[in-house]
Amino acid sequence: MDTECDLLVIGGGMAGLVAGSIASMEGVSTIILRKGQSATAYSSGAVDIIGYLPGTSEPFSSPTEGLAVIAGVYPLHPYSIVGYNEDVETENIVSEIIRRAQDAITWLKINLENTITPLIGTFDSNIYPITVLGTTKPTCLIQKTMHSGTLQECEDSTLLFAGIRGYADFNPSIAAKTYLEDRIAIGKPPRKVGRCVIQITPFGKPFNLSSIEIARHLDHEKSIEEIAKQLKKQVDQLGASHVAIPPVLGLRNAVANKKILEELIEADVFELLGFPPSVPGLRLQIALEEIYRRSGGKLLVGHEAISYSKTGNKLNYVTARAPRRELRINAKAFILASGKFIGGGLSGDLSGMHESVFGLMTITGAYLLARDIIPSRMTNRVAISPEGQPVYSCGLSVDPFFRPVREDGVEWASNLFAAGSILAGYDYSTEKSGLGVAATSGYSAARSAIDFIKEVN
Repeated sequence: MDTECDLLVIGGGMAGLVAGSIASMEGVSTIILRKGQSATAYSSGAVDIIGYLPGTSEPFSSPTEGLAVIAGVYPLHPYSIVGYNEDVETENIVSEIIRRAQDAITWLKINLENTITPLIGTFDSNIYPITVLGTTKPTCLIQKTMHSGTLQECEDSTLLFAGIRGYADFNPSIAAKTYLEDRIAIGKPPRKVGRCVIQITPFGKPFNLSSIEIARHLDHEKSIEEIAKQLKKQVDQLGASHVAIPPVLGLRNAVANKKILEELIEADVFELLGFPPSVPGLRLQIALEEIYRRSGGKLLVGHEAISYSKTGNKLNYVTARAPRRELRINAKAFILASGKFIGGGLSGDLSGMHESVFGLMTITGAYLLARDIIPSRMTNRVAISPEGQPVYSCGLSVDPFFRPVREDGVEWASNLFAAGSILAGYDYSTEKSGLGVAATSGYSAARSAIDFIKEVN
């Protein structure tokens, strides 16, 4: 079976959906292949641009500051590549990087505003949402359901951490203790913190609850009123001005549920950032897919790219396999946004690191060939450290148009572009830059692909 389009995107996470949506909105017929669930759906749902310089513990005050530092220290970082353009003077590269990243994030905010996942945040400063551990982390954009309002500025604010009986992913006692110790240490409000446990019984069971089960339960009419009755008593007893709950306010009705809950308990309510897989991450994935479908794009879920045809410097088609069929997709341009290890874009074994679809050249974060390097030799003994894990920096090397290159530095194909975590040169886990790089590189790769398609038409 054959089909054709102007642009084929391999991968349906943040990078692929941003690229596909931009192309579709500009009249380019687009197909996205998604093999399984993307890493975006497993994320916290916050959009990090850049939080830290690797190896340091002091966060950047803003994405603007972070991008300027990254451009100077890591000239081949995906963010830095965004600024390389023959029309840009050397002294203007940093400004171009910031502008292009800001354009991508602005596009994301505008298009998500009227979805189930509206975002809040600016490029002027990083914000510090609270996690389920009671810690904070720097990020650029959070979902509006995660916004804590005046909690950390108002001197008389009081915070109540509300846990759920039978939900093991959040311990309100530990979170309250950790958060209060941190606020006391830095001399910032709130100075009074409490905790409580409420009961929710999806499908009649109050034990072994998952975040998805709770979120789906709270999407049902009147379910939010039940937990409001329990929370109201705790809020009045503590005198709480704010209530922090796990990220479970709903899959599709989270914003409305937050508003209802705040009206009923007369306190500000916000979700904490949670562990993967998270409900806010899944909400973000659903919202991005809805944007893409509304733009006119076609999404093929459960289809894996397994082979391709290439003539000279041009990619002709990709063959995709689903459980009951194989599909040959002819396209004028292709974007590879298949992810790293979670999405299956990269694989590693005793023979080395490999790109899964086209067999493209892979490199390490030090820009050495990775095809013969065993993954275990690129990991540190300490699982979590400021230095991160070198294996996370492996990926593809690309030119200024985001086309993957060969060992000689020439593009592998003139009509193949790459975006997202499959790119080499950055460690999203230590930098706190994952979805920011995905959105920015997806935006840039889409622009390059659109320009290419216009030239060949």
